[in-house]
Amino acid sequence: MANDINGINGGRSQSANDKQVQNLRREAASEGNSRAQTSNATSSGQDKVSLTDMASRLKSLEQKLAQQPDVDQARVDKVRNAMARGEYRVNPERVADKMMNFESDF
Repeated sequence: MANDINGINGGRSQSANDKQVQNLRREAASEGNSRAQTSNATSSGQDKVSLTDMASRLKSLEQKLAQQPDVDQARVDKVRNAMARGEYRVNPERVADKMMNFESDF
């Protein structure tokens, strides 16, 4: 018996998000630590704007994440096919561990 899973979750899976965020974090770390960027201010009392290295990296990560696909179609197809063949198994301990890790991040 096959279950149609279309439309159940329009967002991307948590594990796909986790992997993408980890990859983006590695990319940001490899770019190195840049100095804070400061606008030129004169001694006439103009305001000064400063972006920290972390803010610049977060902005870069946000842009890269926005370019990622919402759904890992290959993963969806793999699970759908396993379900259709009756081979999809849920490991309750793994699910519980993932839930606890997710909650502990907050």
